[in-house]
Amino acid sequence: MPPGGRARRQHTAWTGLAALALACATASTPSLPETPAPAGLRVRLAFGPEADLDLHVTDPRQETVYFANTPSASGGQLVSDVRCGGPGERVEVIEFEAPPPGRYRVGVDFPVRCRRGVDAVPFVLEVVADGVRHERRGELAFGRFEPVVYEIEVSGNGT
Repeated sequence: MPPGGRARRQHTAWTGLAALALACATASTPSLPETPAPAGLRVRLAFGPEADLDLHVTDPRQETVYFANTPSASGGQLVSDVRCGGPGERVEVIEFEAPPPGRYRVGVDFPVRCRRGVDAVPFVLEVVADGVRHERRGELAFGRFEPVVYEIEVSGNGT
């Protein structure tokens, strides 16, 4: 091995990690605007302009609502779909006006970068069910689909 070869490889690795940390640190922190709680089930996903994340909600009948399947047989509908360069807030929304009772799974997909060099994107997920608000923050790596970021049992009767 040439002198300094290992040190150069370590430096390259650390430079890559530093770039990733810097990209994550400088990524905009997403936020959700305040809105009244819906009567049914509402799932909102907020993220920054550096990515196009996709929201997926699977109902108790195992049907998934997302950009390619809306509305669902159970009444779930993609209300807002955000793409790179789109105007307005970076919030995707899926709603069920009268959700059937049972377990719902919320997934997030990161298929498209809107800016070069983005390897991970922070997001905020809000689930409002039976009048109760739940929030989860996370980060998703490019090319990843996490089918279960959050799960919730919905009673469908306001309890």
